[in-house]
Amino acid sequence: MAEHVFGIEPREVRTVARAMGGEARTLTSAASDIHGGVPPAASLPGGCATAAATAGAGRVGDAVTGEAAVVEVVGRDLHSFVDAVTDAEAGSSLAFAGTKTR
Repeated sequence: MAEHVFGIEPREVRTVARAMGGEARTLTSAASDIHGGVPPAASLPGGCATAAATAGAGRVGDAVTGEAAVVEVVGRDLHSFVDAVTDAEAGSSLAFAGTKTR
């Protein structure tokens, strides 16, 4: 219905929101790779360095997982925002025209 609302193209916002969903999936996959990418400390000489790398990888993986969750939520919120603005614009147009909306 609405092609241009408050200078925002709903189609473009939805495209960005979909891209953010893809980015969230990519980040989640990267976090999984980071968590599983360090070999067990016993498999390499210098177990302390490997243990530290494992701990660091765990923290980075957790941070990336958190970032993925935020990106996913922002993408969903963008969809909701565009839907709300588009629905409000359509409703106000109908009300202005004297058409009952519900």
